[in-house]
Amino acid sequence: MSISLKLMSSSSPLILEARGISLYNGNKGLLEVITISVKAGEMIGLLGPNGSGKSTLLKILACLSEPSEGDVLLNGKPIIRLNRKSIARTIGYLPQGANSTWPISAREIVMLGRIPFLSSLSKISEVDHSAVNNAMLATDTTHLSKREVTKLSCGERMRIMIARVLAGDPSLLLLDEPVTGLDPRHQLEAMILLKQLALTGRSSLMVLHDITLAARFCDRIYVLNNGRIISEGFPSEALNIEIMASVFGVETRRIEEGNEVLIIPWSLHEQS
Repeated sequence: MSISLKLMSSSSPLILEARGISLYNGNKGLLEVITISVKAGEMIGLLGPNGSGKSTLLKILACLSEPSEGDVLLNGKPIIRLNRKSIARTIGYLPQGANSTWPISAREIVMLGRIPFLSSLSKISEVDHSAVNNAMLATDTTHLSKREVTKLSCGERMRIMIARVLAGDPSLLLLDEPVTGLDPRHQLEAMILLKQLALTGRSSLMVLHDITLAARFCDRIYVLNNGRIISEGFPSEALNIEIMASVFGVETRRIEEGNEVLIIPWSLHEQS
């Protein structure tokens, strides 16, 4: 299946913008002057070695952690001035290794994604049930509905957690390693689903370690290393030969097919 990369119009509105984000732990800089943006309908990859600050940055963007310096704007408004329910209705956040130790059904976990739309007195509506049905259908998890989530495989649990995020129908998805633990078929299904959501105007910013998937599906990529953005742009630009060697320590093979570029880690980079 060929997935054509969608070039975003310069007039597409910004849904998320981070300006000069820095985070310090004492005198140590964990993040240094990070500036990124996500437009409506964009699919953005955040890549980098382990420990480079990707998960830390994602938490700040989701307003789950505060930076030492800088601002995050959500739909043009400072995110720290928005109430939690408003943020939760706009942003769907999937943390790294998302899991549940509660002995409840997979469907009940997915229904948790509807919490931002419920009040303490409201009942689960047909709209809520429909949203859950659609999310589970999209993630190929309908058959797991009645299974206890703690008894599912790692890949099945991850798909349930993705379904929980989708059930909230957010306009922006912040996903930390959403395809880790999935088999190749379900990895592709997840990325194709995110691309389809992008075509409807919904955006995603995701931490990925699979270079090939990132290069194929993402509209733009940011490469983070030692707390700094050191490369950004279209996949073929951001993941150039020099960056792949200096940051990831690998040599690559590149295959171009139509508008797509496949970047395949091929061998270890030998430092001179």
